[in-house]
Amino acid sequence: MFVHELWKNADPSRLALDGNRALTYAQLSDQVRMVRNVLYKKGIRRKDRVALYSANSVEFVVVYMAVVSLGAIIIPVNSSLVDREVDFILRDSETKLLVTDTPLQVEAPQISVDALMAEADQDAADEAPAFPSDITEDDVCTFVYTSGTTGSPKGAMLTHKNLVRNAEQTNEVITHTPEDKALCVLPMFHCYGWTVSVLVPLLAGCTIVVMKSKIPTEIIHTITRKQVTVAAMVPPMYHLLARLGRPEAMKTVRIFVSGGASLPQPVAEAFAERYGHNVIIGYGLTEASPVVTMLPPDQPKSLSAGPAIPGVEIKVVNDDGKECKTGEVGELLVRGDNVMKGYWHKDEETKKVLIADGWLRTGDLAYLDKDAFVYIVDRIKDLIIVNGENIYPGEVEDCIYEYEGVSECAVVGHSDSLRGQAVWAYIVMKEGYTLDENEIRKFMKGRIAAYKIPRHFIEIDEMPKNSTGKILKRALRK
Repeated sequence: MFVHELWKNADPSRLALDGNRALTYAQLSDQVRMVRNVLYKKGIRRKDRVALYSANSVEFVVVYMAVVSLGAIIIPVNSSLVDREVDFILRDSETKLLVTDTPLQVEAPQISVDALMAEADQDAADEAPAFPSDITEDDVCTFVYTSGTTGSPKGAMLTHKNLVRNAEQTNEVITHTPEDKALCVLPMFHCYGWTVSVLVPLLAGCTIVVMKSKIPTEIIHTITRKQVTVAAMVPPMYHLLARLGRPEAMKTVRIFVSGGASLPQPVAEAFAERYGHNVIIGYGLTEASPVVTMLPPDQPKSLSAGPAIPGVEIKVVNDDGKECKTGEVGELLVRGDNVMKGYWHKDEETKKVLIADGWLRTGDLAYLDKDAFVYIVDRIKDLIIVNGENIYPGEVEDCIYEYEGVSECAVVGHSDSLRGQAVWAYIVMKEGYTLDENEIRKFMKGRIAAYKIPRHFIEIDEMPKNSTGKILKRALRK
């Protein structure tokens, strides 16, 4: 099955998308057909890259499916990124067209979402050719860009099989039915939000309630008004909701899912106490489309991210590549149909993470218990996760180094009860310069996405280093 065929068994008359506009499954198919006709008219062909920069909307789903149904490759872009960050992705991916809800200063040709939809609604374009018959499920349909520790974003190449199988695998744990109403408040550009809150519901033929706002009171209001039955969110949302709302406000919800970062046990307990629901905790990464493990609702285990979902294999290995014993910490490896094809134009980076026999190195330290439930201990990489968004220190450090007077800097994540982690920057200034926190914030604004700007800037006299001169970030964290 291909991604754009996910809803082929859905009831055509059932509501598919309910957000800024409403579409039945029949109308969704018709809208996809009209948009793909316009895109073909504009020259989009097989393997061409089309980027999509947009907040959550019904149109996001339509455009995404129209692009892949032509055999082209869709690139969902984080809509929090600033122009120069977007431009890097467009140039790196050799994007032919950008579809956007916000005008951007980038090199690639662009068209607004509204203009594309308006042209499609005229239904005047000639019918585009059918989906190429020689494309297989192993062909790439999307690049999802994820930053590296060096600050250079990498395009994870995901295939039709990767996404479809991960949706099927996830649905075996959190089974949706056509009668369900699934909340999509997670960003559609994010792999977690796209797979869990869009692809799984489409596969099941149920209704997706699309939200653009992330304001807690609006989330509660929407869940109550739309009678949502399945809700996937990130830990900070659960943290806020655990302190708001009446217990009966979410009585229609039968499944709550948390991912994107670890859900603190106190937050899970407070949420369960207020609303009478255990949250299903999951673990994943973009390179795995992204879901790897999920904690079954009938087998709650404190601090565990659960066992591997059906069809996915996991193991923990030590530095020598040998499998660890139960309870022994090592690197978590993943294997399955959900594992990416590789990184676009980055063969060396691909070889580092895709190793023998199809195993994917996650870069995460973990251990397994006797039931093969995963416990994530720490991250091998210096990844910082704020509100479910990945922030790589190297990218932030590169921006700080552009500020006049900076001699050395190191960016680390510190624990934050609301956001999961907060970004802190430690800076050594050159002689004769003094750090002005307000000025450096102004400098970084516009050069890097707002959520990546450090929450705290700490000026220090000297960086802690090892014998080879490498900055000891562990010491800074302490």
